[in-house]
Amino acid sequence: MSNAPTVLMGLVPLMRAVVRSGTTDTGTAVTADDSGTFFVNLSTSAHTYTLPVVALGAGKCWWFYNGDGTTTIAITSGTASVLMCDDNATATTNTSAAHAVGDCAMVLGDGTYYYCFELHGTWTAS
Repeated sequence: MSNAPTVLMGLVPLMRAVVRSGTTDTGTAVTADDSGTFFVNLSTSAHTYTLPVVALGAGKCWWFYNGDGTTTIAITSGTASVLMCDDNATATTNTSAAHAVGDCAMVLGDGTYYYCFELHGTWTAS
């Protein structure tokens, strides 16, 4: 076994676009081509971001930010039980629970798992 790292993010910009939801949107289908996108939730109702199937997530990253203080955001993987997040290595969904502006997370994919880095807020994995 080699200790040489697999380069996944070499050609992916850390951030390349900003996408803001509408105030009435309840869900966004995230694609592999959206890698590097900063998603801002402005919806006044719960909003779910659905990632692509995990095989399409190799070398991809996405940012999610709650811009509305009255609702939660959920990040769900397109493949069950592959989202690694706080205290749960086999989650399918990670939801912000604090209803606070500024709750945010970054998700990285390696083609086998999604790694969710909760950068701010209180999150619940399921």
